[in-house]
Amino acid sequence: MNEKFTQNLLKFIFALFLGFLINPLDLSAQNCDVPNGINTTNISNFSATLNWDFDSGATQYRVRYQRSGDTSWTNIHNIILAQTELNNLISSSDYFWQVKSYCDISSGINSSWSVVDTFSTTNYVTDCNNTPNGTAFTDSCGNCVGGTTGAVACIDFTPSVSITLSSTECNIPVDIIFITSQDANEPDISSIVFTSDAGQFDFTGLSTNDVIGSSIIIAGGGYFNVNTTLMVDFIISTDKISVKAVDDLTGQVYGSFTIENDNGGILVVATSLPDNNNVTSGNSQTILLNGLFTNPDASVLNFTSIINSELGDVDNQSSIETIECLDCDGVLGGTSFTDSCGNCVGGSTGNVACIPFSPTVSVSLSNTDCDRELCWWKYW
Repeated sequence: MNEKFTQNLLKFIFALFLGFLINPLDLSAQNCDVPNGINTTNISNFSATLNWDFDSGATQYRVRYQRSGDTSWTNIHNIILAQTELNNLISSSDYFWQVKSYCDISSGINSSWSVVDTFSTTNYVTDCNNTPNGTAFTDSCGNCVGGTTGAVACIDFTPSVSITLSSTECNIPVDIIFITSQDANEPDISSIVFTSDAGQFDFTGLSTNDVIGSSIIIAGGGYFNVNTTLMVDFIISTDKISVKAVDDLTGQVYGSFTIENDNGGILVVATSLPDNNNVTSGNSQTILLNGLFTNPDASVLNFTSIINSELGDVDNQSSIETIECLDCDGVLGGTSFTDSCGNCVGGSTGNVACIPFSPTVSVSLSNTDCDRELCWWKYW
């Protein structure tokens, strides 16, 4: 303990002794034992635990403490156990403390102050959770995790995406399903954009509050699980509408998104409102649009998803659907065809196509001599 601390301690003890001479103990203090076994444990940068021996005759205790160099005490009243914890201390500092017993509060029977105990707070390096010598750290999402936080470090932003059609037959209206999901501890999704390079939404005849599909929303690692009906929120234009998700049980609206025809294909845009944290505990959303999408002609249909996190991560994924037409024999992607005779042939039919109408004609004579009477001139 340094020289300054020793000097302060000697001055403190002298002041206590002088105070005792001027104000001797009253009789009530003699009937309540002074706490013994004074000691300090769990000393860190900002806290310490003060301990003493339990006395069955005491109903409660009072502690006073001060930092070396301070002129006033800080008091803690109504302590039931034989210990108390000091917090919000100053690191690398010297402290004094004492404790007294109260044996009968109503009669004012209490002991004198105990002997003085001293301790010095440490000056350890603190982690992000302000724990001295702690092991908490800031993860890639900017959150303090590990150590005494009880939080797990976030993982890479790798959302799962699926886009499927109820049929791949060309030029017919089909259901289209969008599914996104995330594992626990991934950065939260802030926005989702789905596009295609062909196909169109058919908004013909739609009005506000028309039902166009359904969705399932799961969040909080499954704690939140709700089924919703997708309804037209409002018509933006002939090629764009806003869609709202309405809870099937409560009628509460759980958000909205837009769908539209754009650049020869479709565009779906959904955004999430901030939820005061940037990491998910696991979530998924399924969006089903009933018969609203019309497949293009036979082709390879390309879908693309762009998903952004609240931390600026960008995830790009793509998938394809092979769109095929029914042949004349009713086989999707079959090779049967209608020949020039109007018959379905080839493929699974087993029929051979007819050939062009091209009959062969032949005319011949047994003698090529002309009739004499008709050919007199020949002998003239």
